[in-house]
Amino acid sequence: MTAITLVQKVKNLPTVSEAALKLLSLLDQSSVDNEDIVQVLKYDNVLTAKLLRACNSPSLGLQESVSSVDQAVLILGHQQILRLVMTLAFGGITKIASMAYTMEVNELWEHSLVSATAVEIVIADLPESDANASVAFTAGLLHDLGKLVLGQTVGADDLAEIRDRCERKQISGSQAEQEVLGLDHAEVGGALLRSWRLPLGIVEAVENHHRPVTKPEPRLSALVHIANVIAHHASPVPGQNLHDLRVADTVAAEWGINEEKLDHMVGAARQYLEHVERFMAMA
Repeated sequence: MTAITLVQKVKNLPTVSEAALKLLSLLDQSSVDNEDIVQVLKYDNVLTAKLLRACNSPSLGLQESVSSVDQAVLILGHQQILRLVMTLAFGGITKIASMAYTMEVNELWEHSLVSATAVEIVIADLPESDANASVAFTAGLLHDLGKLVLGQTVGADDLAEIRDRCERKQISGSQAEQEVLGLDHAEVGGALLRSWRLPLGIVEAVENHHRPVTKPEPRLSALVHIANVIAHHASPVPGQNLHDLRVADTVAAEWGINEEKLDHMVGAARQYLEHVERFMAMA
């Protein structure tokens, strides 16, 4: 069993908009202007309709109605538009129930959105990081997609054994997956994103968020790892254990993350929960 073979077995994940994938490729570029975003979006009528509906929803609170992509980008700016588009494009996928992890339809989606928001909080709190905020937001949004693949492709007995080992041995879900399957959801998520030809920085972050890379220098996976821990503290989900609530020693040492600093970032993430709920209503 390999991550690639599991990805190839998936039948029920919705397809991702070509426009969304093109926008993701733009994230890798050093400079993106409003016209780049408009040119990509205007050829995807479904994504454009979703974006305009989101822009005109009461939850976004804009003072004027928005009738075109050009106007939306002008009012919100391309960074906010990119976040909205990524949320709309991938929301349908992430909201699929994952019975492997006994999650309700919206639980994984909420955790993904809180993680995406938390990555931005981490970047703001760690001035040493030079990560692109839109890339980091997207990586946080997608970091657990591998769980959906496992939920659809792994047998019920193996899934039950993973849950049992987590509880009986008090180990992380990732470690239990490795013991039972020889791989974990992070590796599978990375394989899925590679198959979509997503930017390598996002693939690395998803693939390594449980094995964050800090040497020779911190990679995006280290930021997403911290954000994942923050999200578990700020918005707990059923079945999480102590491993979900700990920042890896290597990452904590790299950025001096102690209990006080983590509490500060968790508090900031909790303040954004209402904002996250608005995002959930849009997708």
